[in-house]
Amino acid sequence: MAVLPVSAPDPHGYRAQLAALGTKLEYLHPALEAGETARRSATRNHPANTAGTRAYQEHVRIIREMHIQHEGWRRLLHDHLELVCNPDRTVAIGVMVGDAATGEQGSPPRNLHRRGSATRRVAEVNAAQMELFPVRRREEIVLSAEEVDRLQVWFLVSYRVVAGDKVHIHNELSLPGEFKDGYVTRWKRRIPLPVLEMDGIEPPYEDGGGEIDIPVPFR
Repeated sequence: MAVLPVSAPDPHGYRAQLAALGTKLEYLHPALEAGETARRSATRNHPANTAGTRAYQEHVRIIREMHIQHEGWRRLLHDHLELVCNPDRTVAIGVMVGDAATGEQGSPPRNLHRRGSATRRVAEVNAAQMELFPVRRREEIVLSAEEVDRLQVWFLVSYRVVAGDKVHIHNELSLPGEFKDGYVTRWKRRIPLPVLEMDGIEPPYEDGGGEIDIPVPFR
């Protein structure tokens, strides 16, 4: 599978650009849909980060399942990043939450939440040293130093907006280029994708039908 060059033309031809990476919109948007559905299962009685955590977990799961089932990709845990990797071990995809510029042609986004050193190393295209006895899960792959050097790690970046009775998820598949103070400051390549629209949110059932009144007899 050919790696998409940094200077690829035609920024509006997202399907051709995705195909050059071995992926499709039909593999990416289902991950965002599953994440939004999982997010909505969290109530105000859950811990504060439950909605975002559930969305992230489903983003990773579905993006892996779609590529594994349809394209023969493999799971990859690379320097603590949860990814899916193509058979040639040249392209991997992860997920990231962006800011309000996500998916916009004119202004590049930043990641909404501060990221750690693993994202910095990916952005700098510096190969992290492999552990002597790496811990891996079944069916995962481990990259050699040479494979790490040529691996491109792309991110499905998403940003959700509640608009009336709809939820709009702005998204793009992008390749980080520079990283500073926990944030991506420059992208080598961006592939803005169509906005995903979903029906609005119905408040989940939280506190039951009311308080329970248990009579206590007085002695």
